[in-house]
Amino acid sequence: MQTKNIQYKNTSISYRVTGNGKPVIFIHGFAEDSRIWDGIIEKLKGSYQLIIPDIPGSGKSGILPGDNISIADYASVMEAILVEEQIVQCAIIGHSMGGYISLAFAERYPEKINSLGLFHSSAYADDEPKKETRRKAINIIKEKGTITFL
Repeated sequence: MQTKNIQYKNTSISYRVTGNGKPVIFIHGFAEDSRIWDGIIEKLKGSYQLIIPDIPGSGKSGILPGDNISIADYASVMEAILVEEQIVQCAIIGHSMGGYISLAFAERYPEKINSLGLFHSSAYADDEPKKETRRKAINIIKEKGTITFL
């Protein structure tokens, strides 16, 4: 498996690539990193080219600049990775928040997707209680780190 980096808006974005075949990008969720997919990667790398990014602010990827980062911004990062890898079309699999990123990608770049899968995610926007829970989790991580959060 090869670890690579691209620069996106002056931010280093880390991703891993392995395997041969039709490309599949795996997008992890909030408070995770690309390692969540390791068990699946081992089973699929013989049949597919797998692209496994650390989304901005997770794993080995930096934090995107600005105060109003959106899911669409994360989708643009995924598109930049595909451009770097010279991938014209791929399957996208998203877990939790990675599913939201996958859906935003599908909305912005429909010509670049041949299939889409969601794990523990939803096609519907979060309601206010869910948003508030996420904001609280973000504040815990900012103040006390990920170990306290977990």
